Amino acid sequence: MSFQVVPSSTQEYVLIQITDTHLLEQPEQEFVGMNPEQSFHQVMAHIQKHYPHVDAIIHTGDLAQAPKPKTYQRYLQFMQQFGIPFFHTPGNHDDEKYFPFHGEHPQQPILIELGNWRIILLNSAVSNRVDGFISTQQLEQLTNLLEQHQAYPTILACHHHPFEMHSKWIDQHKLKNSQAIFDLLERFKQVKAILYGHVHQNSSNFWQHIECLSSPSTSVQFKPCSDQFALDVLTPGYRVLKLKINGEFETQVQRLEQINYSINTEISGY
Repeated sequence: MSFQVVPSSTQEYVLIQITDTHLLEQPEQEFVGMNPEQSFHQVMAHIQKHYPHVDAIIHTGDLAQAPKPKTYQRYLQFMQQFGIPFFHTPGNHDDEKYFPFHGEHPQQPILIELGNWRIILLNSAVSNRVDGFISTQQLEQLTNLLEQHQAYPTILACHHHPFEMHSKWIDQHKLKNSQAIFDLLERFKQVKAILYGHVHQNSSNFWQHIECLSSPSTSVQFKPCSDQFALDVLTPGYRVLKLKINGEFETQVQRLEQINYSINTEISGY
């Protein structure tokens, strides 16, 4: 499945990554002392204010904490009002039965053509598991896509983290076949970055020439380098990527300036 996005500029393209919205069944519901619907809407307002010419938005999973049809429908209706092309891939909290996949098959990579850039969304979610795995079928299709688009700078995106975060509890739940991904990418020099969520924090790691980037959640944040589950007090955020026509990119994380709720940092999980 492929999509073409017409960029608003010929000089650079603005790609936004949001992740881990963890939306509940009702928009007024709260968990761990916050309202994820409210913080998500605040993040989108921040994007509109600071980046009025966004070319595309990708959501790297865990759209829902309560993965019900009405939760996903509310998300879609909210995003459609902005008139910005938006795409998403599932996380471990999502439910494959109800998730609004872009294609007919959940294991089908999604190709987005944005100017001279290519973005490929992969499904790393495994039913009834917290950790991630990218199926052999997807790896074969990814290889074919990368072979067909070798002339174009490319970004991959999925939910689970391929690099350890030095947090014992979350690293149990990383992408289990990350080495298979890196082995595959060995010969595809056009891949510039891998984006992912799941870890609810900002991070950057390099594998050879590929920058591997996680983004803050639009909801709660996880405390870095913690052996046990722990929430951080940092505000929700998102990642901005400015894709240059020469194949280079710039990226930074943006966060809300303030929040009007208090996170319950005493909980041991959710």
